[in-house]
Amino acid sequence: MDRQELLNINKNRKMEVESYHSDFDFDKYEITDERIIREVTQTEEDIQQIGKFMSKKTLELGRKLKRVQEILSSHGTGTFVAWFNSMGLDKNMVYREINRWEQFQKYRNPAIAEASIRTLEYIKKNTDKLEETEIVEILENPAESAKKIKEIEKKGKEEIKVNFDEKIQKLSEKIEKAYKNIEKWESEINKIKSKSNDFNKENEK
Repeated sequence: MDRQELLNINKNRKMEVESYHSDFDFDKYEITDERIIREVTQTEEDIQQIGKFMSKKTLELGRKLKRVQEILSSHGTGTFVAWFNSMGLDKNMVYREINRWEQFQKYRNPAIAEASIRTLEYIKKNTDKLEETEIVEILENPAESAKKIKEIEKKGKEEIKVNFDEKIQKLSEKIEKAYKNIEKWESEINKIKSKSNDFNKENEK
């Protein structure tokens, strides 16, 4: 990272309306020196800004990889893989960042740039099942994303159980109705048989 990029990070940080507040519990570790607290907090803020800058670059990387994939798609199977292998790029990294860019294109949520691998994979695999509000909740709070995913999965399992229970109830009702119909039909068959027997006896006379 060159000097200009670092200056840009500092510039962006200063432009923020709200001042940065660390979530670290200094009191818990008996850190009371204001000078140390200020320095650690400032450094933490710088790290966060650098992380955001790197995330944006990662998104840009995914965009460029996707573009080359599209260009080489008409030049034979395996051409794209051969290309990124020639650069020494890791296959998992390449497709992970392409997936990140594709999800950004789909949802247009800047938080995707900072989303974890697990979060991205979860959204990709469950796109058809997740509501847009759930995706936003997962992305907007990275620290709570794992917890949110567990809540959604639990909710999904509960809904599946409810659906199964409803289906079982409906089938049970159909079976009960079928039994009643069978009893009714058996009764009608017995009546017909009785009439048939009476008719035969009359004819025998």
